Amino acid sequence: MGVEGARILLIRHGRHDWLAPTNRFAGRLPGVSLNAAGREQSEALGLRLRAVQPDRILTSPMERTRETAEIVGRHVKAMVTVDDRLIETDLGPWQGMRVEDVQARYPEEWRAWRTAPTRLHLPGTEPLAALADRMAACAFESLALGGSTLLVSHQDPLLALVCRLLDLPLDGMRRMDIYPGSLTILEVARGRPVLVTLNSATSETR
Repeated sequence: MGVEGARILLIRHGRHDWLAPTNRFAGRLPGVSLNAAGREQSEALGLRLRAVQPDRILTSPMERTRETAEIVGRHVKAMVTVDDRLIETDLGPWQGMRVEDVQARYPEEWRAWRTAPTRLHLPGTEPLAALADRMAACAFESLALGGSTLLVSHQDPLLALVCRLLDLPLDGMRRMDIYPGSLTILEVARGRPVLVTLNSATSETR
């Protein structure tokens, strides 16, 4: 389960223009970068994490996560490594769509995704169990190294990871939230990951 006392610090990327009020699914589409608010959030995270001095930073390959990781990395003087296992989930035909259009065209699938996402069956989308498995593999490798590892990823991958590390049902991810630019911390205690902090805002995040 990892070295006793090892920590993973989970960061969701900062804000971008596809979030509210635009409300479009960015998914894995290229070209979605941080906006000014997102860069400010990332700077604030970097300043906050100077006291932690993480040993390493791993990031999803998407632009918005890499930007967040690089800004934080400059503050904490840690090298940033891209890890494809931290990428956003593939939402297939929903990518690029506005949430209101998804709700209108896929009402049953939308209801499943928002209430019991393990039941979502939509061609082209990534099964939630596969998402959780790849995230957990990255997290457990990091915990086995000891020290503190920063993982920069996306909302649903991070929520699935928290559930997997705490041995919670994956549908339980919809009982939690992780805002843009927020910090979540888990630490190995008595041989298993323990939640220390969930969705801690550094600045205005919603």
